Amino acid sequence: MLDVNKTNTLEQANAPPGTELVIPENLPPIKVMNPGLYKNLCEQVTSIYKHNNELRYGTRKRHYEATKRFCGFLADNFRLQKFKNVEDRHFRAYAEYLKEMGFSPATIQSDLSGIRFFHRLSGSKNKLSENNCLDLPKRAVGTENRAWLPEEKEKARAIAGEMGRTDVVIAIDFIDAFGLRIEEMCRTKLEYLMSALKNGQLVVPKGKGGQSRPIMLNPDQRALIAKYVEYAKAIGLRPGDYLISSSEKHGVLDAKRSLQNWMSYSREKFMVKDRDKIIEKGKKKRHATISWHGLRHGYAQKTHADALIENPKQAKKIVSENLGHHRYKVTRIYLAEAKTTKKAK
Repeated sequence: MLDVNKTNTLEQANAPPGTELVIPENLPPIKVMNPGLYKNLCEQVTSIYKHNNELRYGTRKRHYEATKRFCGFLADNFRLQKFKNVEDRHFRAYAEYLKEMGFSPATIQSDLSGIRFFHRLSGSKNKLSENNCLDLPKRAVGTENRAWLPEEKEKARAIAGEMGRTDVVIAIDFIDAFGLRIEEMCRTKLEYLMSALKNGQLVVPKGKGGQSRPIMLNPDQRALIAKYVEYAKAIGLRPGDYLISSSEKHGVLDAKRSLQNWMSYSREKFMVKDRDKIIEKGKKKRHATISWHGLRHGYAQKTHADALIENPKQAKKIVSENLGHHRYKVTRIYLAEAKTTKKAK
């Protein structure tokens, strides 16, 4: 069988300079019985990919990876030679395969969207079914607690330190303390930290939707920023330099990819085994694995707990604003408390 993850040249050639190839998490390697057919289909999809600029790069890349996996399925199960000839029966069969393999609802929906995207651009006259016609499992949002356990944070920092990955240690500290998205962390500059110490608030620039947001500093956050301002100056960073990213072209993207790859290859070393079996009364079930975003969940939970003591009526608003969502309902996704159902009278 051909292990396609060892033949990545097409993806690497099309990525922006400095971009590392990142295989989506929790998905198995693509292995096919008919490598010739698979390669032929992939070349057709790659041609579309190279000559299209719709959507953001990350979304387009995700759609591309999903469609390549579909090509492997087509090669082995239908011996199809032209991607343009994909019919709804092929698409439906793949949807059933994904369900049988136990992929998450989110992964299934994302993959099918990617396939529809490339199928439309192929010029095919065939129509593919929408999700509401495929009897897909429902996508449950906010039903699990994705926050890291204290011992996971402690061990992750220790492992990163032993590896010489100061950038990882800094990312853990700041995402945990401020609820930053990973790209926001990579865009943080020394001057932002210096300004925060002066003004008493960290202004997070270029968040989701391009909006900035201020986070008022508590004593622990101020101490953390002061510590890293001192560190940054000690290693010769200037105010306009990024804290963990290079100032070179694509430096932020490179730093983001590097952090993502570290998480993919290192999480098993510090993640608590069978964490999803940890039962906490009144709390959501723990998610089976952890990610960078889980630190953001932990920040939301701590901020909410503190706000309930200091300003209970505004607790959800404070968390929502600090996360940069501006929608109170989104806050529930991040919190650990299980949703209670009203008992019938």
